[in-house]
Amino acid sequence: MQIVEEPDRRLNICLSLNLNIAGDAEMPSSFLFLVTVLVWGFGASMFASNPEGQSPVLKTEGLSSPSTVSGEISIRVLWTITGYKVGENAAWGEEEARKLLFKPLDIDANKITFDGQTCRDVIFKKEKVNAKEYLDHVYHTTPHALSIEDEVVEVIKTNCDLPGFAEYIRLRDRRLMIHINGVFFYFRPAVNY
Repeated sequence: MQIVEEPDRRLNICLSLNLNIAGDAEMPSSFLFLVTVLVWGFGASMFASNPEGQSPVLKTEGLSSPSTVSGEISIRVLWTITGYKVGENAAWGEEEARKLLFKPLDIDANKITFDGQTCRDVIFKKEKVNAKEYLDHVYHTTPHALSIEDEVVEVIKTNCDLPGFAEYIRLRDRRLMIHINGVFFYFRPAVNY
């Protein structure tokens, strides 16, 4: 979802109101202040039109479809991709990795929804492992290369066939890490509890 607000237009409106009203010598300065505050305050909560004069709209072109559950649109987002590291010999590069930034993820007791796709009846198996040994054995990398300071991480194995979710990592700071085509993606929780 992309919503664009044009704060410069609010400033221009305020300045033009001040200049136009200021030209009238009979207008008290307290009225100028009140008008400026009202325009500035309401402008912060209103959408500005685009250069063509149209109201802003939800842009869906080039975005993944919303997550659906039982034919309904899910607006619940518990995690968001906030970063990535491209591994050595990765099949994907920066361009492909960047396309997944800010994609939402929803996980509950029996379901994983990511990038418009859902796995149902998911079985989760959690295991605490030594980060250095696990990353070396499974991904042929080190915690240092992935900026992981934890000595122990939680590996979560599932029966989900969505890319990256058959086996993923939960870090001590509650971030999740998945691996897709040689790229490690980091999810931050959107909810603090």
